[in-house]
Amino acid sequence: MRLLLGFLLLTAVVFSASVLTRADQASIDAALPILQRYLPDVRIIPADPTQWRLLIDRGGVDFLWAGAPVLYEALLKEGYLEPMPDVPELRQLPDKLGNIPIKRVVNGSVYYVVYGMLGYVIGYSQEALDKAGVKPVCSWRDLASPELARYFLKTGVKPVAIARPTKSTSSAAMMQLVTEIYGWEEGWRYLTSMAAVARFVDSSGAVRDTVKRGEALFGPMVDYYVFIAGLQYCIPTDGTDILFDPVAVPKGANKTAATALTRVFLTEIPKGLVDRYILPGNPALLDSPDVNKTRAAVLKQHLSRLMEAKILAIPPEKSASYYYSFIYYYEATLVDLQDQLTSLWGQIVDAYYSGKISQRQFEELWRLLGAPVNYTDPATGEVKTFTYQEAVAVNGKVASDPTYRDRLYQAWREAASRKYQQVKTLLNQYIQQNTQQTTTTTAAAKADLMYVAAALAVILAVVAIFIILKRR
Repeated sequence: MRLLLGFLLLTAVVFSASVLTRADQASIDAALPILQRYLPDVRIIPADPTQWRLLIDRGGVDFLWAGAPVLYEALLKEGYLEPMPDVPELRQLPDKLGNIPIKRVVNGSVYYVVYGMLGYVIGYSQEALDKAGVKPVCSWRDLASPELARYFLKTGVKPVAIARPTKSTSSAAMMQLVTEIYGWEEGWRYLTSMAAVARFVDSSGAVRDTVKRGEALFGPMVDYYVFIAGLQYCIPTDGTDILFDPVAVPKGANKTAATALTRVFLTEIPKGLVDRYILPGNPALLDSPDVNKTRAAVLKQHLSRLMEAKILAIPPEKSASYYYSFIYYYEATLVDLQDQLTSLWGQIVDAYYSGKISQRQFEELWRLLGAPVNYTDPATGEVKTFTYQEAVAVNGKVASDPTYRDRLYQAWREAASRKYQQVKTLLNQYIQQNTQQTTTTTAAAKADLMYVAAALAVILAVVAIFIILKRR
């Protein structure tokens, strides 16, 4: 540690440093004093993931901190990352935690590394649930259930808070996780009904705050938010994953500044952020005498729960292969058109529970509601379906060509609007058919009843005549 301090004091005299981050403001506030202890002239720049390429291209960025691995994987694939400096702190970090890689190695070089780990959970306030008379939801499928739509229809309150995937890499990763658990088409069916009853916000921290205030009952979020806010949580029983909070060095970084920042982020920063309930990439740091022992104990217990859960451990390179097409498609078809979607899903659920449509019809309408859209590719004029394969195929162009992305976004949006209208038309047809069938059945039943009554009257008359004749 003395050698580290001496090295950092020397670099601090000569160099300034800039850190580009996806961390929330509270984590930035906690990390900044630690960084300034070693690098007084350090600047932390928070930015949306869609802005990172532009900021790196402009130059002056020495380090990347936080955000989902899918973002770093995309940057790696596109040549925006440099190998990390070979410092002792990096070599001492374990390669894996269980079967989960901690370092991203390509051709013997480490391109990004996990400084912190965040589990995906469903957070809630037990007090708010008790007041609403609602039980905890502990799976992604239950977040998309018709029961939450019934709650919305009854109260007018959207019960789920979700960060828009274009604004939150962790939210994007959690929404992708649903399609990984249930498959592409079934996954989008659940994402669609979940979005219909969601209150969309612009950051994962806002999800935490919305649930904390009781403005939504449930929120998919990373685990440290529930500890910070004093919320309760479930680890999704149908599958979860661990979000690695990576650090990396971007192309064009000042190598000395990047080296200094790497050493601090792999030692002092994780110790300090235990106070924020963030699991260090090296769990051995939880036993350091420098950390808050009470919070370290909470994290140890939580880590044990995570290791016992159903963790999918989806490779970041797979998530990155369709990340950009996924987040913009989600935004175009679910967020932009939420009013139309919410109204339609509510009508479908109400029709089912009031007996206006059958279970088979309900399941068909739900499937059609979430089905990937058919759209016209603006580049080729070809009619396509937003399959998983197509999402992978257009991902690179969506990321790199804003003009194409905007035109494709509009095509997705228009196709989704048409789909919702078609589903609404089919719903009305089903209701009308069932009403006519019920009317016809009722009329037939009345006619049968009248026939039976007439026959019974005749029989009674014959019996009466017979009795009279017999008495004579």
